[in-house]
Amino acid sequence: MDIVSASQFRRSLWFCVYLWLIFLMLVTSSAGADVSVTLKLDRTEATIADSIRLSVSVSGARKSEPPAISGLELFDVSGGGTSSRVEIINGKVNSSVDYTYGIQPKKTGTFTIGPAEVNVKGKTIASNTATLIVIEPGQASSGVNRGPVFLSAALSSTKVYVDAQTIYTLKLYSQVSVDDISLSLPEAQYLTFKQLGKHTQYESVYNGEPYQVLEVRYALIPSREGVYGVRPSRMSMRVFQPRRRAPRSLFDDPFFSLSSGRPMTVASEPLELDVRSLPEKGRPADFSGLVGSYEIEAKLEPTEVKARESATLTVLLSGRGNVNRIPDLKMPELDQVKVYADQPVLTEAIDAEGLAGSKTMKWALVPEKEGDYEVPSLSVSFFDTGSQAYRTIKTPLLTLSVLPGEKEQALISADAFKEKHEGDAKKEVKELGHDILPVHTSLGDFSSGSRAGTGELLFWTILIVPILIYAATFSVLKLQKRSYGSLAATKAKKAARNFLQQFRQGELGSSDMISSIRQYLNERFDLSLGTLTAGEAVDILRSNGVGFATAERFRKVIETLEDAVYTGKGQETCEIGENIPDLIKQIEKEIR
Repeated sequence: MDIVSASQFRRSLWFCVYLWLIFLMLVTSSAGADVSVTLKLDRTEATIADSIRLSVSVSGARKSEPPAISGLELFDVSGGGTSSRVEIINGKVNSSVDYTYGIQPKKTGTFTIGPAEVNVKGKTIASNTATLIVIEPGQASSGVNRGPVFLSAALSSTKVYVDAQTIYTLKLYSQVSVDDISLSLPEAQYLTFKQLGKHTQYESVYNGEPYQVLEVRYALIPSREGVYGVRPSRMSMRVFQPRRRAPRSLFDDPFFSLSSGRPMTVASEPLELDVRSLPEKGRPADFSGLVGSYEIEAKLEPTEVKARESATLTVLLSGRGNVNRIPDLKMPELDQVKVYADQPVLTEAIDAEGLAGSKTMKWALVPEKEGDYEVPSLSVSFFDTGSQAYRTIKTPLLTLSVLPGEKEQALISADAFKEKHEGDAKKEVKELGHDILPVHTSLGDFSSGSRAGTGELLFWTILIVPILIYAATFSVLKLQKRSYGSLAATKAKKAARNFLQQFRQGELGSSDMISSIRQYLNERFDLSLGTLTAGEAVDILRSNGVGFATAERFRKVIETLEDAVYTGKGQETCEIGENIPDLIKQIEKEIR
């Protein structure tokens, strides 16, 4: 009993200490954390009949005064509640408070909302601003009522250039409860749909009637010029409509008044998209097909080094548009400077406004001699969809200052020492004294000794045994590593064959096809991927020697499968437009 009691006491003590440490972490992190305020709207475009969700997040504080938000004079505002949270990520504690509001515009126009200002511990902190475009609500043609459930489609622009994106917006209007919704997007050659974030839900008015609206947005990207008829999208669902009952019945309560639901499919109106080819006039010679709006920046770190030391030039090209067309910039040869290029890193992002991303390119610059070196400007050309003209952006000229290296400094110092003391008379070396221990001047001073025996054996045993143990351990680990490597090599050889066998067994759905491709990459390159994106697949292939063209073909396959999964067709086969067996064989040929 005493042992158990002592054990319980120790556990209780450690638990109290643990709680105390967490408390200290919370207190110190809250006290020292940087406070920031972020303002966000659930969408950037709405009608005058819509209700928009506005949220203000105060990060780094568990308590704060309610925010004062500018730009809401022409909106009706209703409070949506307050919530707070504490997160511990990698030992770092972050506290935040979220304020939610519903706002409804009183007139049309373009509005700047914010900043939101919050007072925390006597200090006023301001947030970012957000832009909201308010338009007139949709009207039913000829005043015809479209019923309790209907689907509407619209394009942000009906005239675009090749590879430029337009926003395709679908809105499901309903006056009754619906669930089990599935969406079928129109299929059209040379048109690609990419979903922009998650769907949003809000209240709106159409033709004078109130509706609940479910909105989903896509970036629609054409790859060839022409006039396209965008066929209707379709949404299938279960609809729950109230039953008609005698008045004043117990079952008039909404809890009892819903039917079991009936299936319904609604279709949007067809649209037309005019896609124009990029103009020939003014097209730069180095134009790579990049379309959108982009910025470029460069940084050299450090700007001062010694000879044969390294400085890093980093160029970041970012923007919005077909970012997968961002070219790999080439650094020209520099006199007396060795240039080593790093692998470019492409990052793609999707938000409410469309496709965006950036490419980071780095070079190591190693100067061989001292002096000042000019790092040349790098440029990229693109078609600016805003100005509808070609633009060329450049990095600024940078200067690298190089000091003498250590070896050069040593040579300079040696030469200076030699010149300074040249001609001086050599001084005779004299014996100043003896060390504490005698210095032997001949081999005869050493006796052979006769006490080797046990002491010497013990010495060699102590010296050799650890070496033997280390050698044995190293051999065992090496054997295990070789066995593991042999197993991994065997799996890699069979990866393509296993994939092709699965592929030829029958038609695979889009979800199963992505799973098979992920299994192939895991086995081929000894990975443990749980999920797979098109960007990850390309990075894996490129890092293993697969050419750019083949990796891009593989990317399009993954993106086609992802689009099928995201549009509710994960269990169906889709037209990939690629001979998968031939593509896998080509990848196997190029892997180094």
